[in-house]
Amino acid sequence: MAKSVLVAYFLWFTGGWFGLHHFYLGRDRQAFVWWCLFAGYGGVGWLGDMFRIPKYVGEANMDEKYIESITERMRKTAKPPFSFYRFIGQIVFGNLLAWVTYRAVPEEPVYGYSLMWLHILIPLGSAIGAHTVGNIGREKAALVFRRYVEWNREPPKRRSLYKRITILGSCGMIYLSLWGSFLYFNMEMTNEHGEQIKFRESFYNLLKSPLWKELADSLGKLWQYYRIHGWKSLWNEILGQLDPMGERNALSVLDLPSSASQEEITQRWRQLSRKYHPDKFPDPEEKAAAQAKFMEIKEAYDKISVINSKRKRKSSRSTQD
Repeated sequence: MAKSVLVAYFLWFTGGWFGLHHFYLGRDRQAFVWWCLFAGYGGVGWLGDMFRIPKYVGEANMDEKYIESITERMRKTAKPPFSFYRFIGQIVFGNLLAWVTYRAVPEEPVYGYSLMWLHILIPLGSAIGAHTVGNIGREKAALVFRRYVEWNREPPKRRSLYKRITILGSCGMIYLSLWGSFLYFNMEMTNEHGEQIKFRESFYNLLKSPLWKELADSLGKLWQYYRIHGWKSLWNEILGQLDPMGERNALSVLDLPSSASQEEITQRWRQLSRKYHPDKFPDPEEKAAAQAKFMEIKEAYDKISVINSKRKRKSSRSTQD
């Protein structure tokens, strides 16, 4: 079925940031690159496509005018001429895949096993990125060496929609899994005290934070805070409300104010531990509920104690400096 310039422009405008117009025109590699790079290098490629779509449609339809043009180019040059834009694209996409592969490898042992040896895949990620960009359109490149670039003289292969979606979906899942591994294992956040915390821990604490539980009320308060104190102070307040360290939720479990000292925290923990000790409840259901509450109290106490200990050490180092 012949491709339409009008449809291509419509898809470019509505879904171009995800490479939808390239998928429509059978340019699956370029669609994948656009999807990974936010519309081709942050929107630059998307804007450039506005002028290239008629040419892409001609190539997809194998129009007589396009065939004459590409045949003449192949006759004049034995190999495709150097393209600065394609070269930059290979560098950018290759570096992206290399970087995300590097960041996806857990820095800490997983179940006691170090996975740092997976860093050997970093060059492969870079090569795949460069190879993908190098094989867009009518050029055919080797996986490693630029000198093996040649014209792709074969007519476009007609593949089923199911197969195309399966291949692109699989590539997309692999790419997203690399980002997921980075977010779960390696990404860290800095709270308002300058302390580092894993993203997965802050996300878990977010689900139990006052901001999440009382979202509407918190948003109203944050808006008023912004009007009075400005953006910088608001950002610190948001971090505090999100409770990435889980400190506020832990204090809430112990029913203590944020100003509580470590001595008060320890005293309160002992009181609640005695109150909810499972041995004090003969009924099985009450005993199970008390056990859960007892463990929640212990977890909250341990979390606050670790946070206070880190702050104390940091304060001591600052004083010595």
